[in-house]
Formats: sequence, structure tokens, C-alpha cells
Amino acid sequence: MTDLMNIHTAAQGKIKKYFSLNSVKLKHPFPERPRRTLGLMNINGEVFESDKLLRVVFIRPQLPFYFAVRSMFIRPRVEFDLPVFAGEIMRTGNQKMLIVDIHRTGKTHHDDSELFEKMKKIRDKYPELTQHTKKQKEDIQQVFSEAACQVAIPPELDGQAESIFIEYLNLFCEMVKKAEPVSGDELKKTEAVFEDYLKTLVDHDPGVGIWKILFGKKGGIERSMDMHFAR
Repeated sequence: MTDLMNIHTAAQGKIKKYFSLNSVKLKHPFPERPRRTLGLMNINGEVFESDKLLRVVFIRPQLPFYFAVRSMFIRPRVEFDLPVFAGEIMRTGNQKMLIVDIHRTGKTHHDDSELFEKMKKIRDKYPELTQHTKKQKEDIQQVFSEAACQVAIPPELDGQAESIFIEYLNLFCEMVKKAEPVSGDELKKTEAVFEDYLKTLVDHDPGVGIWKILFGKKGGIERSMDMHFAR
């Protein structure tokens, strides 16, 4: 029987077939128990890097008995000019939800229509699951691509939820594996977009906002940048 809360084990196994992962030493190592949650929330996880991947982030926030998240984020190194992979499984009581996507961050001049069509073909293989689509509130929804999978998960479809997660991950890893670094003016353009994106995160990114709530403005920004962007 599939246990979706073990998705990180399955995902790490898949990624290691493509890349050699090296552990990142964080400024604030896991596990952590934010004082603002009176120590009730336990946040555990791992962060890695590789020759092509700036960050491979696995985060597991959990409250006793009621709330748990398995969050995953992969950012290729800037010189490869690629989208990011983002996946989450959230459990609240007896309810579970899946979000998995491959998308750009910040302003982009790229045409990712070919990638999105491949993602949609994967998504279309799971009609039982996708009939439970549950999109996020409007502002957050703008972060996701048109091919994102966002579904409430009935208990009998846990296996399908894991399968679509891994299929999106495999597609992403194949794309990164084949990618070649850009150079010259193209690299300068890519670096400029990345730097511009970083400047907007502190005030507008919902992920950074959560860390600020848990650890205060300074602590939250420092943790988020260290984990996700090597800053």
C-alpha cells in the first residue's frame, strides 16, 4: 500500500539515478522547532546540490496528528537557464492534496509550450485523479504553469498521486540531464532575470512569507535564501 508521506524516499532514489547529490551544510540545520509554534511544529529535511543542480530541497514540516507536508524543490544552476521543479503533498487531518509542477521563476522570454504539452500528456493519463482538481487562490495560482497538477487525493488514489509525481520528476530530470550551459549575452540575460527575481521574493513569494511567519523577518529570509538559492 502506498504511503504518500514517504514520497521523499522515492524521489531521492529517482534523482540519484541521474545526478550525484552532495549534502549542503545549512546555516540553520534541520531539524528545527520554531518558537512561534511553541515547539509543536517539527521541521525536518535535507538539502543537496550537484554539478547541474544549485539546490535539491526536501522539507518536512509536521504538527502532531493533524498536519504534515512533504515539500520538494529543485533549482538547476543559473547557467543552464531552466525551469524549476516544485512538488508538495499536504495532509490535513484525513485529507490530502498534491501539487506538482515544472515552471519558470520570474519574468521570462522562453517558450515552454513543448514542455507543457509533455506534462499535459502525463496528466491526461490520470483522469480519475485529475477530476479532483483543486486550484489555489488567485495570487498563488499565478506561480504555477498551465500544466501543473493540483488535486485533492481520495484515499484509493494514493498510488496514482505518487505515480504522477514521479513521472513529472523523471521528465524534469531528463530535461536537466540533456541541458547545456548558455554563455555570452544569453548568460548575462539569464543572470539578470535571476537577480531581478531574487529581489522580488522577500515581499511577494508565499514560501518566503511562511518562513518569515515561523522565524521572523530576518530569520525567515535567511533560511529561505540559504535553502533555495545558495544566498
